[in-house]
Amino acid sequence: MTKFTGGREILRPTPTWFAINFIALQSVLAQKDPLRSMVTSKEWTSSAYSKEVKAKRFVDQVLDSKFWSQCTDIIKLIEPLVRVLRIVDSEDRAAMDFLYQAIYKAKGKMVKRFQKRNKVVDPYLKILNTCWDAQLKKNLHAAGYWLNPAFRFNTEEFEKHRQTTSRLLDVIEKYSYGDSDLNSKLTSEMRIFKNAEQDFESPSAIRECSTVMLDQWWESYGCGAPNLQKLVIHILSQTCSSSGCEHNWSIFEHIHSKKMNRLEHQKLNDLVYVHYNLRLQQRNETRKQVYDEICLDAFEDHSEWILKDSPPFLTPEEVDALRNDLANMSLQSLLDDLVSIMLDQLDLEDDRDDDGANNYVENANQNETNQDVAPYFSDEEQFFDFKITPWI
Repeated sequence: MTKFTGGREILRPTPTWFAINFIALQSVLAQKDPLRSMVTSKEWTSSAYSKEVKAKRFVDQVLDSKFWSQCTDIIKLIEPLVRVLRIVDSEDRAAMDFLYQAIYKAKGKMVKRFQKRNKVVDPYLKILNTCWDAQLKKNLHAAGYWLNPAFRFNTEEFEKHRQTTSRLLDVIEKYSYGDSDLNSKLTSEMRIFKNAEQDFESPSAIRECSTVMLDQWWESYGCGAPNLQKLVIHILSQTCSSSGCEHNWSIFEHIHSKKMNRLEHQKLNDLVYVHYNLRLQQRNETRKQVYDEICLDAFEDHSEWILKDSPPFLTPEEVDALRNDLANMSLQSLLDDLVSIMLDQLDLEDDRDDDGANNYVENANQNETNQDVAPYFSDEEQFFDFKITPWI
């Protein structure tokens, strides 16, 4: 297969469990033409594998145009949602202030891709809206959107989500918790931010609102609104993903499972230390790259979710030679080899039994010889010194 795919593997490992199916299907779709060329090639039709039932089903799927059309539709539907999951699962930035906008942008892309086929996308949008409205559509997400200067200072975009203002007021009401003075300060500072007054109106603040991380931006330009600045920190500290709470989320999965031997405590500490620092080094190298840390379009590429392919253990020539050897190997010769191995194993066990019996006889004779000679004890060893303790 690698001959037709240019050495590329279709199934590649991914570090995230929720992207496995998407990455696999995307990879299969990218190899559509090579797969069709493979199943119609002379090498395939003349091989023994092409006669199997599963192989025939595989050929039918590969040559079925309806199958590829469905794969294309699934990729178009899932790709915007995978981008949202990447934002949520990112370790480099807080996602609370992006999730609200990312969800609506994903739904807009899904609708745009199926403008002439609304019946295809409507069931998926219904499921997405149900999950979003019932579980994910929270005031904190709307407040994070409102307090994000990249969205707030974009008047045309903000007009589409004016209802987020009331959501922010609800958050302020809960945050102040009956403290009318704090509530008044927050609403006053909210108007300062909305009207871009004080430090918020500086050219550098407007210029960096879409290029600097939100916490850094508020730290630099939010001094005129200290209470609102503190509220932003509280909102950003909220998590949007539970993947870090899973019992097998990290690279140390199966370290202490039955699949592997238990490591010594020091070895375990060393393993954690090395892998953790490798993660930090990789993260720092990624941060050195020049990219827009806030632009949602930066998540278009999913290549970093695909782990690098490990070098093959065998070359294609060695694999072909091994296949030929297996094809030429008869069942009778295989059975003869197995019988020969089993007989050799039985002979080895018989030899071990004979050696054990001889050792047993020698030990028994030695014991009998030792019993014929009375052991010698000195006078001190023959009599023991007993002390009588009187009863009181």
